[in-house]
Amino acid sequence: MIRLRGWDPVLGMNLRNARIAEQNPSAAIRLVNDKYATKQALAAVGAPTSPTVGLLRSRREIASLDWAGLPDSWALKPNQSLGGNGILLSFGRRRGTWYSSSGKRIARETVTDHLRRILDGEFSPRPNDWAMFEPLIRAHPELERLSHQGLPDIRVICRGDRPQLAMLRLPTRFSGGRANLHQKAIGAAVDLATGRITHALVGREPTDRHPDTGEPLIGASVPHWPEVLDAARRCAGATGLRYLGADIVVDAGRGPLILEVNARPGLQIQNVTGRGLATVSRHQHRRH
Repeated sequence: MIRLRGWDPVLGMNLRNARIAEQNPSAAIRLVNDKYATKQALAAVGAPTSPTVGLLRSRREIASLDWAGLPDSWALKPNQSLGGNGILLSFGRRRGTWYSSSGKRIARETVTDHLRRILDGEFSPRPNDWAMFEPLIRAHPELERLSHQGLPDIRVICRGDRPQLAMLRLPTRFSGGRANLHQKAIGAAVDLATGRITHALVGREPTDRHPDTGEPLIGASVPHWPEVLDAARRCAGATGLRYLGADIVVDAGRGPLILEVNARPGLQIQNVTGRGLATVSRHQHRRH
């Protein structure tokens, strides 16, 4: 078992996959791979998610899309994409035309072409997919202040309905506004009891400030932290997963929203928090 500087034993890829096979039913894994079905399951247990304002299942439905009924600001997403691929965002509409975050015009033809690419499965592991419109999520001001563009999110690892580890992922200039640690977004460890950042990494380098904004990170609080943890706790009951990663955003107006539930969450959170998952996962498994 690998250990890092006296931390708890680290959960490696092979052991993680074995634990997932043991603890996560295949039906639950299939469910969370379907974002629309997952949202319905979460809503059924009162877990907060972003509403779906448009759902297209085939190219034929593009012709009947109620364009005027779409909100001014929206996110267009594939239903089964991986890694956040294939998302198109509108940040507002003026005189019937949508605009990107940089103010670039988004023509209806651009949206139609993107819909076709989604439905053809270009961003998904399967040859066909569905397309979803959701209201655009705008980060809570306290998290927007800590970030560089993009949408920061919180990853909470749960064993059943028990949160085990949490980190805040903050976009940087290097990550292109995406909360992706592999692209040098910031990973900030969050104390489960208080919701405060205890330390942070960019890649493998510790940092106490955001490299682009200069904002201090250590000691900053995640807003609505009790509600964030409550949302994470509801994911197991909604999906049937016993080991999961809940990705949660805090919207400026709507508060915490579950963005995604992962049956195979990545292992970087161990480096970010300084805690290994092997002992946590094993001890929790013995209790059940």
